[in-house]
Amino acid sequence: MSVRRWLWVILIGLVILLFLDALGAPVVTQSGFDPSIQTPELMLDEARTVYLGNLARRDAGLPPLRWNQQLTYAARWFSWDSVTNRPEGFCGHQDSQGNWPDLRARLFGYLGIAGAENAYCGYVTPAFAIQGWLGSPGHRANLLNPDSREIGLGYYRRSDGRGYVTQDFGQDPAYPPVIIENEAISTTTPLVTLYVYDRIVTSGFAGYAPATEIMVSNDACFTNASWSAFTKELTWQLEPGRGWRTVYVKTRDAFHRTLTASDAIFLGEPSPDELLATPLSTNQPQVTLFPRHNDGFPQMQFSLGWLADDAMETFEKWWGKGERVEDPEAWGGTAFRLIPGDGETFAWVWDVNFPQDIPMTAYFRLKVNDNNSTAEVARIAVKGGTEEFGPIKLRGVDFVEANRYQEFPLNFTFKPDAENPYLFFKFWRTGSAEVFVDVVTIFDRPRPVQSPFIWSVPGGNYRGQGIWVRYTDGTRFSPIMEAPIKPSQLQVSPNALTFMASQANPVTAPRIVQIHRSCSTAPLEVSVSDQWLHTERQEQSLRVWVDATGLPSGNYTGFITLRAADAPTASIRVELILAENIYRNYISLIER
Repeated sequence: MSVRRWLWVILIGLVILLFLDALGAPVVTQSGFDPSIQTPELMLDEARTVYLGNLARRDAGLPPLRWNQQLTYAARWFSWDSVTNRPEGFCGHQDSQGNWPDLRARLFGYLGIAGAENAYCGYVTPAFAIQGWLGSPGHRANLLNPDSREIGLGYYRRSDGRGYVTQDFGQDPAYPPVIIENEAISTTTPLVTLYVYDRIVTSGFAGYAPATEIMVSNDACFTNASWSAFTKELTWQLEPGRGWRTVYVKTRDAFHRTLTASDAIFLGEPSPDELLATPLSTNQPQVTLFPRHNDGFPQMQFSLGWLADDAMETFEKWWGKGERVEDPEAWGGTAFRLIPGDGETFAWVWDVNFPQDIPMTAYFRLKVNDNNSTAEVARIAVKGGTEEFGPIKLRGVDFVEANRYQEFPLNFTFKPDAENPYLFFKFWRTGSAEVFVDVVTIFDRPRPVQSPFIWSVPGGNYRGQGIWVRYTDGTRFSPIMEAPIKPSQLQVSPNALTFMASQANPVTAPRIVQIHRSCSTAPLEVSVSDQWLHTERQEQSLRVWVDATGLPSGNYTGFITLRAADAPTASIRVELILAENIYRNYISLIER
């Protein structure tokens, strides 16, 4: 199915959901049945069915499916509903509230594309379920659909033995899953295979481009991990020991927009209780961010990597002279050159699927080959549906340097209607200088810096997308950074030391302090409060000693402070006892 058709399916589903909400349609999660609770026995059945289904896909040359929480809740609820609220012998896909699988998945929070469903109208074992579905052409087509990326499994069995098994399929363009060992329940060896999905390429300012690089780690901070060329299949070494082991995979595209996905597998044999903790893929409407102050800027603004680029198919030159050129300094490697001659040159780029009614800032990234003119050389503007923003007139001297890209902000809000559904970014070359149009990055409006900060993601479907952050004071603004989604920590052990010295021996032997950093990569600065305190930085530790030369005898207190721009400050309290002399006492002992 084409991307355009998928988008229409999503749009129609949203319209139906809003219509049902307006009518007061019942919410299935309020029925009294909690699909987040499962018995260990049926949880094991679900896990085995996911795994056996993935082995069938492997045998057919297809990638595995990631076990999803929202689809599983929808499947469990439908299995329960089919047993509890239907007469014996019911076998179908419409639930007792009149909903079909696509709407049911959305009601349970799955915002991707769903609707394909397999069911067994009675309790069966995982092997029997997969064998039966593979033997039916329609069910087999669902199980082996190459467009599916996620799966939900719902087993329900009543005390009298009557049961139902439901299998739901989905694909979310916002989420490229990673799967360990075909979604096996456990492994006895730490060397495992990974399958990493590439992004589904979608158009528009909020779209996705193919991944070009990949980074893999056993911790969410990607400590000491490095980028390499993107690949879909690789082997990986888990942390040794026993228990749940999570692998984190981060990918990025040519515009350095990142996406992070993870999967987990149990190393060893899980107990029934441990199996209940199986981590499933999920989405959330909000994400907690841990932004950091940057050069004293008091405000921050965020983006899901929204941008408009000259290489998009909606970028058009309408009049004047212009051409797309390769430019290693441009995002994505190309820019559009607006060439002097034949009057003005005008171009635009547009989209219709972008967050609406949210105050935004567009940063136009441009450069000119001559920045000496005090006259106008370019104009930029935004047409946000029914409203115009700008134009901003740019002089040559507004550019700090010639042949160097510079960003110019313009606030806008996209307010479309039936007659004005487009969001346009417009560019004019109006002077004698060449104007190079690179990219327009888009952020929401600034708010005061706060950490942690809970950001409500436009669209309500956060699935590991890298969040851009930019800091500003209303006039100046920082470069684009990626907002941390894990708190940075800087800790020392021990955090207090006591030294004893004498006037005869004022220099002490060094003590070692261990430095522990989590999600912190900024340079570490070490400072001391007093001249008698001395430190020497090592890779992951600090040598500390005292030189009390010249100090009168007495007790002293000092502090060592460790600072990193991306983490809270850590300190070490140091007590010094300086005596005239230090005498040693000896204790005698006779052993028999």
